[in-house]
Amino acid sequence: MSQIQASHKFLVYVVAYEAEQHLYDLFERIPYELFNRSDFHFLVSDDASSDNGPIVLKEWLEAHEIHNVTILKNRVNQGYGGNQKIGFRVAIDNGYSCLILLHGDGQYSPELLPEFARVWSESEPDVILGSRMHSVQSARKGGMPYYKVLGNRILTTYQNRMTGWELSEYHTGYRAYATKFLDSVPFEINTNEFHFDTEILLQAAHVNASVKEINIPTFYGEEVCRVSGFKYAWNVFTATLQYKMHQLGMLCSLKLRNLSPGRYRDKTQADYSSHALALQILEERQSKQVLDIGCGPGHIAARCEQAGMQVTGIDCATPLPGTMSDFHIANLEQDELPVSICNYDTVLLMDVIEHLADPEEFLLGIRNQAHDRLSDDTDNEAAEPDLSQIGSEYDTGFDIEQSESRELETSFPVFIISTPNIAFAAVRMNLLLGRFNYAERGILDITHKRLFTRKSLLQMLSDCGYEIERVRGVGVPFAAVMAGRTGKYLGWIADLGAKIWPSLFAFQLLVECRPRPGVKDVLRNAIRIHDLSQVGHNESVETAKTENR
Repeated sequence: MSQIQASHKFLVYVVAYEAEQHLYDLFERIPYELFNRSDFHFLVSDDASSDNGPIVLKEWLEAHEIHNVTILKNRVNQGYGGNQKIGFRVAIDNGYSCLILLHGDGQYSPELLPEFARVWSESEPDVILGSRMHSVQSARKGGMPYYKVLGNRILTTYQNRMTGWELSEYHTGYRAYATKFLDSVPFEINTNEFHFDTEILLQAAHVNASVKEINIPTFYGEEVCRVSGFKYAWNVFTATLQYKMHQLGMLCSLKLRNLSPGRYRDKTQADYSSHALALQILEERQSKQVLDIGCGPGHIAARCEQAGMQVTGIDCATPLPGTMSDFHIANLEQDELPVSICNYDTVLLMDVIEHLADPEEFLLGIRNQAHDRLSDDTDNEAAEPDLSQIGSEYDTGFDIEQSESRELETSFPVFIISTPNIAFAAVRMNLLLGRFNYAERGILDITHKRLFTRKSLLQMLSDCGYEIERVRGVGVPFAAVMAGRTGKYLGWIADLGAKIWPSLFAFQLLVECRPRPGVKDVLRNAIRIHDLSQVGHNESVETAKTENR
């Protein structure tokens, strides 16, 4: 125990239910060196048992003059998971460094408490699991029934495949948690049933928590098993499947939402993804100056810069360092663009418009503000209304070349816009079955405010004054979430379907379009053939001068 730092505080949390026959023996087996220490405290939580376990333990503690033990008894049964939540909250709110979970029925060896504390003190992992399945022979020797050994192996193998971990056991009740980790996950909305242990491990997997395993002996004695094997296995199976579906963006679990360290993945190198396709279009158009509106972390910008383009990014959050030449912070729903789109040959709006409450107003604003932003440096002072400034004066030498020059002056960059297709086949099927499940990302990303079909998207762009040059359907980006040949093969099939029937099989829609000049630009570039008001104004000025003489 000398390796435990004095600054670390451990809470040993003992969950008990109908454990009168075991609590006394359990505390007799706890290493005596852990009692009456300032860095260790024991909290026993009896979950509304009908027996006298807490009273029996209280008498034992008084007889042995042990003072670092608190005993609580719930008025109403909270369930296995609900009882754990109480201890987790106590550990967080009272500044403990680590919580060690111990069962009151004596199934797990309390003699190993110092080992848990030592392992945690060495590297402070987020989770420590006491594994009984490091050896099947050891598990059987300790009395674990064959059917439990087999079930444990099957479920653990399945969960390892789903999480990418390589644990020997997920279903041990002897474990320790860093309170820093507990405070980072919404454990209070987890189940109150026995698969609570699985759900908190899935949360740990979702946040890439560090996990260590230590070998522990197996002991099956006279304790009563209150777990329904088939129900528990089914709950574990479905909870793990939901975790994987959340990972793939197919649904949104509140238990996992907003826990991902990186919300937006790099899809630029995923075959058939909208980001990879956008990069191809930029290369085809030989773009040099790119404005990336809603650039996010800057994954696309970084690839553009590597290809020799200069990228200016706009977003409400700072991108990764070194990903672009210039960056401006702006809230697209509140602020005007800090730059003019006319300074660029290509504008990217990748997965942006679905996050806007009023994308029509945003797209119209871009058109009307384009040349205003160019003239900001010269028109800083407020000016009196003057119709003589409207349009350009008529020149008898006006010809087609000047017309083309004028058209060139008012030209706009091409826009590359991507957005999810709400009419995707899977969404239609779910609606037919009465399901509309939000997800952390994907088509039904819970942060999406506006959703489009192919027809409604093109109609909106047309209504907002954008000339459609090309529309493409983008298939499900399987390669972005599934590594290897399987992801590439499925991506190829999805891409083929999106090309054949984009309104049904396109996961996303990618549009190349160009904004027409806004009303202000049309007015600015109109040819002023005659201005009667200006003639009248000049005559008035001459008359006034004559009278003054």
